[in-house]
Amino acid sequence: MFARAGLGTTLVVSPLIALMIDQVAGLTARGIPAAALHSHQEDDERRDVIDRLLRGELAVLYISPERAVQEGFLRLIARARIALLAIDEAHCVSEWGHDFRPEYMRLRELRDVVRVPTIALTATATPRVMAEIVSSLAAPAGHCPR
Repeated sequence: MFARAGLGTTLVVSPLIALMIDQVAGLTARGIPAAALHSHQEDDERRDVIDRLLRGELAVLYISPERAVQEGFLRLIARARIALLAIDEAHCVSEWGHDFRPEYMRLRELRDVVRVPTIALTATATPRVMAEIVSSLAAPAGHCPR
């Protein structure tokens, strides 16, 4: 089993189900316990992923930005041990980005629940988009991770 020294799960916000499935397959092939929650899964598969998350068995969990801001998911994730939040395709946070998705603008709601170090990853951000990403995801003044 992949040793994570009890740090928790890395939560990855990713915009494409196909990419999530591919990355989970790559990680699990290397012995890293990973899973995704997405709309193409059957209920029993989603329940299994949630159970594994809550038991602390996942090193990495992929979710869509739409799921990340759902009230039910925010309640669920508050019960899990999360070590890191990674936002893939972070240029989508910006209304000036070429792939704007409104849920990306709400990811601060997820940050407020998990309160962990966060990384935002993109290969296509202009300086203006980078500034908007930082502003949108920044923790409020005096906010410290647990």
